[in-house]
Amino acid sequence: MAETVTVDGPTVAKRAATVSASALALHLDCSRAYVGKLEAGGVIQRRGDGFPLDHSRVAYLRYLRRERRQSPRSEADADHVKVKTEMLQLRLMQARRELMRRTDVDALIDGIAGVTLTALSSLPARCAPRGDHAIRRGERENLPDGLFCRSQGCHQGVSP
Repeated sequence: MAETVTVDGPTVAKRAATVSASALALHLDCSRAYVGKLEAGGVIQRRGDGFPLDHSRVAYLRYLRRERRQSPRSEADADHVKVKTEMLQLRLMQARRELMRRTDVDALIDGIAGVTLTALSSLPARCAPRGDHAIRRGERENLPDGLFCRSQGCHQGVSP
């Protein structure tokens, strides 16, 4: 638990303002239950009929600073949880078929493009009458640049 903090600084008037737990919670912008937790942890102390406002405020600020200094481990843990959450979300998206691996998509596109290129490269042979090589050559030249070459396995994009 947290240790008791003494207030160092200018002397305060002999009769410091004491407030109720609800008023202190409102002043510290927290709940009444949290003030009770702080009191149980020894961060702030009740004196007589209430909490000394100045002393409680300074003790609470020091407590927050101390917790913040001790938090590199908790910050690392929070980052770890964030990364694990992202990984879990990616796995769920993949299971729901909302997300696919790039290699799978590339293979699918290559397969579709290969079938299309093969079909297009066979058009000159299908359209020209048998034995009419001049028409075939003319149709082959009208195909988009490199289409015939790619379908034949040439990777430079230059027609044979």
